[in-house]
Amino acid sequence: MPNFNQEITYLILFSAVLILPKLMRRLRLPEGISCILLGLLSSYFWESFQEDQLLLLLSRLGITSLFLFAGMEVDIKTLKTHSNGLLKHLSVSLIMMGLCSAFLANIFHLPTQVAIIFSLGLLTPSTGFILESIKDFRLSEGQKYWISSKSIAEEILAVMVLFIALQSNDMQKLGMSLGVLIFLLLALPLIFKIFLKFVAPYAPKSEVAFLILLALICGVVTKKIGTYYLVGAFIVGIIAGRFKHFLGKVEGINIFNSLSIFFGIFIPFYFFKAGLSLSGNLFNKESLLIGIGFAIFIIPMRYSAVFYSQKNFISDKVKRPWKVALSLMPTLIFGLVIASILRDRFEVKDSLIGGLFIYTLISSFLPAFAFERLPPKRYTSETVTND
Repeated sequence: MPNFNQEITYLILFSAVLILPKLMRRLRLPEGISCILLGLLSSYFWESFQEDQLLLLLSRLGITSLFLFAGMEVDIKTLKTHSNGLLKHLSVSLIMMGLCSAFLANIFHLPTQVAIIFSLGLLTPSTGFILESIKDFRLSEGQKYWISSKSIAEEILAVMVLFIALQSNDMQKLGMSLGVLIFLLLALPLIFKIFLKFVAPYAPKSEVAFLILLALICGVVTKKIGTYYLVGAFIVGIIAGRFKHFLGKVEGINIFNSLSIFFGIFIPFYFFKAGLSLSGNLFNKESLLIGIGFAIFIIPMRYSAVFYSQKNFISDKVKRPWKVALSLMPTLIFGLVIASILRDRFEVKDSLIGGLFIYTLISSFLPAFAFERLPPKRYTSETVTND
């Protein structure tokens, strides 16, 4: 009976995590936020899930596959085409990061290292979440291109800053971590070549499993050297994107689409696990005021910076650049990652972590309520056939 009850509990849980958030999209509630709220609610009824190893594994598969996908979205040639405008935009992002870090260090008396990491959670757009969200909105191809390019460029910058900031208090450890990172950058292309020459031709349709396993392994490696899972997975994605086999022509497109489906299945468990880990003492009057304060001051600053760069740094003008700026506001995934790091590795006040979470929810809600959504796909007798 105990095993049977556990199976029923998992069945209810998985059904809720995979189906309910999709239904909530009718109310303009993003799936990630629905999963977080579901996890927060579940923490009051099933406390045992907080330490559940199966959910932990599923959540790690979700975050690593998402950043693997985000890395594969990086098109170096395309970024080079508009490198001048993007570099100016990133320069503005670095200035904002410095100002935000100084503000956090002075107002909340945070160490410089913690303030820099905290600022990443406030300023970094979550590429995977954004690219999935904009599929539901009425946006032009030009707008989608710049949303994608700018979010990817900012995420690359944020991953680099996070890697250095997490190791900055120990230069010897930073040197060792850089050595491991360089080894991965040199070894991964060789691993891909060996796989494509000796494995892929004799094991059809094994590419997705190989990519996910490699991303998970590299994610664990970068976690062990003191950074986070997303760093290793992101690197695997970027290097995989250099091989046409994974992206080009029909086979590459199928691999890319299969990977998209995979992380679409598992990333809800990351959000759900994040909601489970949120304890009630994170949320109080102080955290609410801090979160709203962050939203009032930081969101307009970020919006203005992106809008200004789109108008002045980019030669290709697009209609309604405010849509590009507003689309880059969600920080859901990076906000959760940074909140987890601050909670687990640094002695940061609960009210600050709660404030970061509230700010993250507010920033991630904005596009869903500001943009016109595409109509739901209708299935007719021509698209649905009976056997």
